Amino acid sequence: MKIGNIEMGNTPVCLAPMAGTSSVTFRAICVQQGASYGPTELVSARSISYGNFERSFRYMKISPSEEKITAIQLFGFEPSDFEEAVKAICSDDLLKDVDIIDINMGCPVAKVVKTGAGSALMNDPERAFRIVESTVRAAESFGKTVTVKTRIGFGEFGPASVEFARGLAASGASMVCVHGRTAKQMYGGEADWNAIRKMRDAVASEGVKFFSNGDVKDEESALRLLDVTEADGIMVGRAAMGDPWIFARIRAALDGRETPPAPSVREKCDMLIRELKGTVSNIGETTGVKEMRSVMPHYLKGLRGASGVKVELCRATTVKEVEVILKGFCDTWI
Repeated sequence: MKIGNIEMGNTPVCLAPMAGTSSVTFRAICVQQGASYGPTELVSARSISYGNFERSFRYMKISPSEEKITAIQLFGFEPSDFEEAVKAICSDDLLKDVDIIDINMGCPVAKVVKTGAGSALMNDPERAFRIVESTVRAAESFGKTVTVKTRIGFGEFGPASVEFARGLAASGASMVCVHGRTAKQMYGGEADWNAIRKMRDAVASEGVKFFSNGDVKDEESALRLLDVTEADGIMVGRAAMGDPWIFARIRAALDGRETPPAPSVREKCDMLIRELKGTVSNIGETTGVKEMRSVMPHYLKGLRGASGVKVELCRATTVKEVEVILKGFCDTWI
């Protein structure tokens, strides 16, 4: 299957973009475990277009050799900002090999929504469609593909949501991904897969690829989501935090292969350290360890004796401290 000019293979299973989680290191890890690709976390198109490139670069860093397919996600509310941001990205020596420009029209966080960006664009469809058109126009001159990620609605799902999805496709997006919650739900409650299906039908009627996102917890739920929505692919978000192996399990289920064995406690700790060290190598030890505090506990979820260790990890300030804490924890499992 192809999205624009990008070959994806059969039924893509991708890492959903998540602020504070979708680092270049974690994306590469997920791809090695079977993910098709993963966009960066959201980056301000206005910040880039106004010349604040250096400050935004750490969030846009890509590694084509490790990620294979790369995608940078932008958010904003002004079409011209997206156009200028795409030009800046595609003219930069370290970013010009990016494959996909993904537009965020789903973020429900107040500081994004109050600017008219993210999920707020569902309340301003004409502006949203102009953003897609401007982004596609700029991206096409560099041979890049444009995708959009949105939700089933801002306050509620309804006919306007379906037409919004159709409009995104008609405006030139090569793929539309829908998260099955409204913006007001944030990340609570259940994802409405039937609503996703209705938006999928609208997008498919325009001849555009469609991905589903929301409440994939394991390989069984991934298969059910695909069955209900008949999407071309799926994105996995929070379930992948601390568990990049979920992509190997889903891929095996889709291919009709035996489920791979679960990682050992030692393998989980080793992967945690790998992600930590990769993050530190990109943004420095002090910032890297601090930002990983919200990520590290996920690797130990459900393990006996992990509660106290999680607290220790959230107090750690150096890689060495983390290594010592994890060694002590792993030794209790031998």
